[in-house]
Amino acid sequence: MPTRPNSSLEEINTSIQDQVNRWSVSDIENQEIFSKVVGLQLKKIRLIRKKTQTRLANKIDVTFQQLQKYEKGTNECRLINLLKLSEALDVELDYFYKPLLENNLKFLTKRERNGYVKYNEQIR
Repeated sequence: MPTRPNSSLEEINTSIQDQVNRWSVSDIENQEIFSKVVGLQLKKIRLIRKKTQTRLANKIDVTFQQLQKYEKGTNECRLINLLKLSEALDVELDYFYKPLLENNLKFLTKRERNGYVKYNEQIR
């Protein structure tokens, strides 16, 4: 469900849960889901803090169009910008991916997903 500029927090939370439910389809899907969850969390906290995209973007030295792309999940937000956003919005860094942590979702390697174990685990 695409989010509108005036999305309510409830709609954003529903969109986050929809993304979490799609987890583990493939590595590429997981990367897209991660970006979308980060973006939705960013949008949610920005609305809670009553910040405009323009002001927040200026604060972290990106364009408001870039911030829009972060919020939509179309562009991946670099770690340095996530750190700046967490400072500007007064949240911990893990706030942005917290829904994934709360659902114990992990990025597994292809080998782990296919049932291979590490050598050290085999000899225990």
